[in-house]
Amino acid sequence: MRPLAALAAIILTLPGQAQTSIRPQAFSLPNGMRVVLLEDHERPLVRARLNVLLSRDLETVHPGLAALALRVLGHSDAGAFSLDEFEQLLAGAGIELVPALRTDGLSWSLLARSRDQDLALGLLADRAFRSVATSLTLETDRLASWRETERLEATPRAKLRLLLEPDPTLQIPTLDHLSAINHPDLLAFYARALRPDRAVLVLQGDLGLEQAKRLVLLSFGTWTVQAQPPVPATTEAAAQATVQPAAASAPAAASAPAPATPQAPRILVRSPRPALLAMAVAAQPEDLDPESAALLALLLPGDPALAPAQLRLEGLDLVGELEADPSGSASSAETSMVERLQAIRQRGFTETDLRRAQAAWSESRALITLHPEAQVREALAEARGRSVSPTRVNALTLETLNQGLRRWLDPARIRTGVLAGPVGP
Repeated sequence: MRPLAALAAIILTLPGQAQTSIRPQAFSLPNGMRVVLLEDHERPLVRARLNVLLSRDLETVHPGLAALALRVLGHSDAGAFSLDEFEQLLAGAGIELVPALRTDGLSWSLLARSRDQDLALGLLADRAFRSVATSLTLETDRLASWRETERLEATPRAKLRLLLEPDPTLQIPTLDHLSAINHPDLLAFYARALRPDRAVLVLQGDLGLEQAKRLVLLSFGTWTVQAQPPVPATTEAAAQATVQPAAASAPAAASAPAPATPQAPRILVRSPRPALLAMAVAAQPEDLDPESAALLALLLPGDPALAPAQLRLEGLDLVGELEADPSGSASSAETSMVERLQAIRQRGFTETDLRRAQAAWSESRALITLHPEAQVREALAEARGRSVSPTRVNALTLETLNQGLRRWLDPARIRTGVLAGPVGP
């Protein structure tokens, strides 16, 4: 038993030791940009995550605008460098710079050796707010986006998932949507979205606080809020045409009673092969407390009441899938998927379930200090006010947990669709 006791002691002491060395240190720039430093000198590496929060009004201008804008940024000249020079600098120093569009906005993840941290942060700043987006780059990336949209026909499951995406920022754009985006739209988006007062930069790794302050001020201190160009009348009309039908249909969908009998699926995607798969996507409620969300994300995917359906967490969405006999009915497969989710919603969880989830969350938290990327994610969540508190997790009541469950799996929040074979109902 002695070796096991020694191993347990090591496991228990590691998180405490790591936490001391990576205690978050926060500061802000005069332009409003917030910075969190996780100082860790164990390895000669520096990680960074720059997140720019998108406001809700940006989502309704044009579907696909945020994704296309991020793509154009990645293929534009930046700062004093041409695109080729920029990419050569990244490759020559072995710097990884990865953009992403997330439910919480635009994001860039950076990894570099600590000796290259000045260059790396400068290039990150160049890409984020000193890129030169031209009309030619827009047309090139618009064509590439068209091709990606068309290629979804070859991956029906991925197409169905994107068609069910509840976040307008991440929804799949149509070719008409992409065609409607012009260069003034792009510039207006950058002026409204790429703002230092909406940005959080998390740094993790081999640099001290004073060094971090100097580097961040040098790289991002000149970032200012751009004057917003006037939005063309055609853009405003397109936005209204996009928003009004959805707004008009939302109350009807929310007030409509649950169907007593299986109805035709809302979205049907055909597959070239025999298949029948029902998919349901439920977006996490915006006002759901982080602690309930964290525990539900642990409890729901493994719930035996779902069988043979499967449930997983993708970002802030719960995604359920149920594979059925290809010879069956598409509407019955969809109904069966929804019924399983509603059975869990009506049943709720027990005190035993709650304690089990609390213990699992505590165990997983103990490992966060061993994973730099997890540290960065947690620091970003805390900066955005979405961090999970151990105290609040332990104080969470069963009633609060089940209230969160009922809100997350509210039928009005669930979007459903079916992947079916080339022929059939």
